[in-house]
Amino acid sequence: MKCIECNRNKATRKGFCESCLNETKICRRCQQRKSIFEFEKNQKTIRGKVSRRGECRECRKWKRPMPQKAREEFEKTSPQPPIGKPFHCPICDRTIIRQYKNDVVLDHFHDTGKIRGWICRMCNNSMGMMEDNEIILKRAIKWLRGTLK
Repeated sequence: MKCIECNRNKATRKGFCESCLNETKICRRCQQRKSIFEFEKNQKTIRGKVSRRGECRECRKWKRPMPQKAREEFEKTSPQPPIGKPFHCPICDRTIIRQYKNDVVLDHFHDTGKIRGWICRMCNNSMGMMEDNEIILKRAIKWLRGTLK
């Protein structure tokens, strides 16, 4: 069987040849298989290999970065809580003792860049996975209550 990506090499796993399987990735948002070069580099793994983001560049466009000037202005009146000190997250209502630089993050509206405030990393990741979408968040609440049909 030929590779479904390049149609040249013998498919070995999941319908792809080893070369294409290692050089393509499925975007978790649009569900399209794309070249790994259409995914931004994220960070290095423990073994030093570069990993790539789960969403392609096209799908990440909605995530507008926070303007640095706005961040600096916000931090003048509301500085990042220091490491070793307690921080109370306004979303999950938990108090954590800051241990790492990224325990507490400055959240912002991804469409406008406007800053919302400091929240814990877990809440920030959760909202990001829900795409900052109120409809998805409301459906998640219904799911938790067992009322989603």
